[in-house]
Amino acid sequence: MQSSTKTDHIINIRITHKTARVPLLESIVFKDKAQALAELQTMENVVECLILQTCNRIELYIVSEKGEETLKDTKQHLAQRSTLSYEEAFKAIETALDHEAYKHLIRITSGLESMVIGEEQVLNQVWDAYLEAEKAKTLGPILKHLFNRAMTVGRRIRDATGISKGAVSVGSASVELAANLLDKLDDKKILVMGAGETGTIVAKALARRCLSPILFANRTYSRAVTLAETLGGEAVRFDKFQEVLVNADVVICATSAPHLLLTKEIVSHSMSKRTSQNSLIIIDISNPLNVEKSVQELSNVNLYTIDDLHLIAEKNLAERQKCVETACNMIDTELVIIDDDLKKLSVRLIISSLLSDAEQIRQTELAKAISKLGDVDDKKRKVIDDLTSVLLKQTFLPVIENLRIAAIKDDKETINIAIKLFDKEGNGFGKDAKE
Repeated sequence: MQSSTKTDHIINIRITHKTARVPLLESIVFKDKAQALAELQTMENVVECLILQTCNRIELYIVSEKGEETLKDTKQHLAQRSTLSYEEAFKAIETALDHEAYKHLIRITSGLESMVIGEEQVLNQVWDAYLEAEKAKTLGPILKHLFNRAMTVGRRIRDATGISKGAVSVGSASVELAANLLDKLDDKKILVMGAGETGTIVAKALARRCLSPILFANRTYSRAVTLAETLGGEAVRFDKFQEVLVNADVVICATSAPHLLLTKEIVSHSMSKRTSQNSLIIIDISNPLNVEKSVQELSNVNLYTIDDLHLIAEKNLAERQKCVETACNMIDTELVIIDDDLKKLSVRLIISSLLSDAEQIRQTELAKAISKLGDVDDKKRKVIDDLTSVLLKQTFLPVIENLRIAAIKDDKETINIAIKLFDKEGNGFGKDAKE
């Protein structure tokens, strides 16, 4: 008989902007997350899994019966992806188990783990990661419950603390960086590459600072046109952006293209046609990076990446410190509730199997009774069906509640007694979720 008192552990393996610079993160990035999820789920002891990947974090969330063992295996799996250095990657990877794992997730949805404290874009990124895992069929009841709860709590904390009010994002922080480097942006010629979510954030932040029309380039030209019309800018066809580089003061690259868009050769060619002595500032906040690193070797070209936004992030944190303290207190309160919820989920297979068996018996006996009664109209049939259904639920309600209470109290003895009492044929309560 399979034990239903097994413990499902929640594992978090992560490498983020806090421990790794962009090149190391780039060396580990999953190009095909659907394939990566499939590979993760085939690993020994992995029952559920999800990948959260943004411009400054790569995180794995896993459910497994073998907590420490799976944590160790998965950390090695992630470090081995690095094309730079296994040792450096392994050292930069952080881990969390159970309580600390879902505490970290809630800190993410609350905006506390972002490079720029309180930024809201991460909420959409977490939800996208959830939907990708759901589509890949790598989610189960534990991660589904945990991520839905984390999203709800994250929004509640943001509303209660105001931590996101006026917060800058990575996109707007890049504009702040450009303004700091040039003193002012109102008379500068600026090209934004990318018209997606991040590109739009960049564009709106620029629109508040620039008097000159902003130029927008996007592979889907219509999206660049829409953004330009909305903000009074000018759309540039993607195959013409090199012409704009000749006279541009700032280029902010914010796309999701999986390959380099600005190579050393492209930028060098544009700079050779430049008539002014002004430097070109390129800020790459793409995921993955879209600007070739060697571009910074060119004369009069200054390249910046997400790694260069830390000073702005630190300033933002100082301004929001009181909100952070309030948010941390709220998270501690929520964690008690989540702990209990996850413990209740540990007896879900027992409860599900118990109710399923009882319902099967009810349906069988109901059919026999209806048959013996002879001619029973639909109204009477429904009355009998409703009556037996209510009786079943009322009979098993105390059993279910006591099982959940036992789970919260880690009372495995009571749970095992329930298994022996109800599993008369020794068939066990349900199968492993991975089978």
